Amino acid sequence: MDDLGLEEIKDFFRDWRREIAVVGGLVAVVGAGNWYLGYRQRRAKRLRRPFVIHDLANGDSIADPKGELTKVVSWLQDAIVRPIDARLPGRPFENDLLAFPFTPMVLVVGNHSAGKSTFINDLLGVKMQETGVAPTDDGFTVLQRSDRGYDEVEDGPTLLSCPENRPFKELQRFGQPFWGHFRRKRLQLPEDSQMPRSLQIVDTPGMIDMPVKSEKMAGGRGYNFIEVVRWFAKRADLILLLFDPDRPGTTGESLDVLTRSLAGLDHKFVIVLNKVDQLDSSVDFARAYGTLGWALSKVIPRKDIPLIYTMFNEGAESSSGHHPNREHTLPLDAFRKKRREVVAEVFRAKARHWDNVITSTEDTLRQLQMVAKVSAAVQRRIRRQYKEAFLWGFFALATPAALAAKLFHEKWTGSRMVPAAFWAGFSAISYGIAKLLREYCAQFERLQVADLDSYFEEAYAWYFIHVDAEDLRVRWASVRPRVASILRAATSSLAVLPDIPDWEVDRIDECLEKDVWYLRLLAKLLRGMEGDTKASFDLKPAVSANF
Repeated sequence: MDDLGLEEIKDFFRDWRREIAVVGGLVAVVGAGNWYLGYRQRRAKRLRRPFVIHDLANGDSIADPKGELTKVVSWLQDAIVRPIDARLPGRPFENDLLAFPFTPMVLVVGNHSAGKSTFINDLLGVKMQETGVAPTDDGFTVLQRSDRGYDEVEDGPTLLSCPENRPFKELQRFGQPFWGHFRRKRLQLPEDSQMPRSLQIVDTPGMIDMPVKSEKMAGGRGYNFIEVVRWFAKRADLILLLFDPDRPGTTGESLDVLTRSLAGLDHKFVIVLNKVDQLDSSVDFARAYGTLGWALSKVIPRKDIPLIYTMFNEGAESSSGHHPNREHTLPLDAFRKKRREVVAEVFRAKARHWDNVITSTEDTLRQLQMVAKVSAAVQRRIRRQYKEAFLWGFFALATPAALAAKLFHEKWTGSRMVPAAFWAGFSAISYGIAKLLREYCAQFERLQVADLDSYFEEAYAWYFIHVDAEDLRVRWASVRPRVASILRAATSSLAVLPDIPDWEVDRIDECLEKDVWYLRLLAKLLRGMEGDTKASFDLKPAVSANF
């Protein structure tokens, strides 16, 4: 029996060997295809960096830290931000991708007689900006040291396509009235000028109180002055606020700028009470200082009074209308020292620039992650509701349609007009129910967009359970309006928007943990190479959750 069974098996394989070979080949091809697809997916999920993360904390060195910084930031934009942004309605992070490269910038803001232009002329070492008690300049002027051996002036439309300042392209939205008041002066400065290269100073129009103001014209300037100042302030590495003793309060346009243009940016402020040499006594000084401190406390949300530098401009002793040889009762030497400190802060803006670039990049990554997570949670809920609604609608229509078809086919013997009329009415009812379901789903979408807080709580539930994640709630307060605007900007249903897989969003955590920290170390190394001995920070990373 055993020999007979073995022979039958041999005969079976002999007769079916071709078919068995074909089936085996198909199985091998399918298996190889599945393996290759899995390999491609695993490979797509891995971050392929065009650089090596060096262990700078333990002694590794890099010959060109600035080039490495540029490479890492560009890779984060191209590999992480841009692909996700392209699948969100309206490409909400498109302008964030224009934030780099950008030349280090100091924004100078103040009343029309606060001594802004005089201070800038002192920084440059030459008189380039017009000065005076009355308003002398109604435009935004970018001042920069030239490397070309001659002076040149560029107008607004030319600056909008400036390659070393890509964000200037965004200024197109403020229209031609602003472009006509925007220019750049590249200056050939004396060799002994303190002004460093690759640092731009933005001189703004002096703030004035207009008798008639409009939201659109922002005080009659022809363009939205408040929004333009806000644009520059968000991108500046330092914001220099100058006040003079005659107008130490914050009223009119000054109040609008502080409360709206500069809101949330007080970490960049250097506040200066200028022209203190014009005060006659310590009583006048105390009154002016106290008035400014009280006014600032109303618009800057701090419990303590912000630091206020007290100084006067170089040469102001003889140009302020007072006798140059009169004896001052105020400590002018102390004020000169404060002026030198303010100048040092301005020049340190170049060293702080990369820290600001990194902070901006980190903030973009965290906002992108939050937007993608919450949007994906809303999309999944809407898709589930769509599926349930149309499934119930299908069964509600298919069941009577099947019964009617059976009845008319097997038992109906009357006039043919009756089935035709029935199916015509049934088609109209089906169309109406389909429209009703679509309207129901559209209304459901609007309700979900209005209830974004619950989706935020759902998306970050783990963090609220296991760690203290109050910083997430603070970030959500600023991101929520952006998420709502993104979802409302969708031209079609949110259910058909392209998917953003969870693994692609979760990769941002790895970038925040490794790449952003690597950028911080590179910035420290760059500051050391540029001789900024004041800048230092602990190489040990802070213990925090990467969300």
